[in-house]
Amino acid sequence: MTTHFYAFGSICRGETDPASDIDLLACISQPNPKIDSKKFSIYTYDRLQELWQEGNPFAWHLHLESRLIFSSDGSDFLVRLGVPSNYAMLSEDCAKFHKLFVESYHSLMQSDNSVVFNLSCMFLATRNFATCYSFGTGQPIFSRNSPLQIDRKLPINDVVFDVFARARILSTRGYGSPISEAEIHMAKSASPMILDWMQNLASSGNSI
Repeated sequence: MTTHFYAFGSICRGETDPASDIDLLACISQPNPKIDSKKFSIYTYDRLQELWQEGNPFAWHLHLESRLIFSSDGSDFLVRLGVPSNYAMLSEDCAKFHKLFVESYHSLMQSDNSVVFNLSCMFLATRNFATCYSFGTGQPIFSRNSPLQIDRKLPINDVVFDVFARARILSTRGYGSPISEAEIHMAKSASPMILDWMQNLASSGNSI
């Protein structure tokens, strides 16, 4: 059985902080129960080849931001795959993440239930929207701070952005300080600006 292990993401960008996790990829030729699916993103070689052919953003993420840490045969499988195909679903994916933000925002405004979850989904939508948009600029950005790093950055301050980011970590990992009522109010107040920003990017004609 052939196996390749890679690190990718923030550790390869040198962008780690106390909230960062270590993203690990296991490329396998057949199922291997010894590889912990809680620690590794596990993909078969065939599936990775499909992602490369599709121009999937995850393929581009691995192509641009991964480092080989183990190879059972001495080769670098991802390097052998070459450059992924062009990302062709930019407009569709931006529309999908815009919809996720709108639905989560409406849920947040209508009920006090699942506040952290809704803020988490809004962060995910905002970050992924910015990453999709960045493909249209020719400089893909995969950082969780991508909305603040693209050429037309999100027009909210870092304090408010951090509320959404913390909610994401709380929701997915159970890590971090609770979101206060004041912070929830800030996030709600900033949400229309985020929607306007998405709309402006979508109508800019920058390959979206």
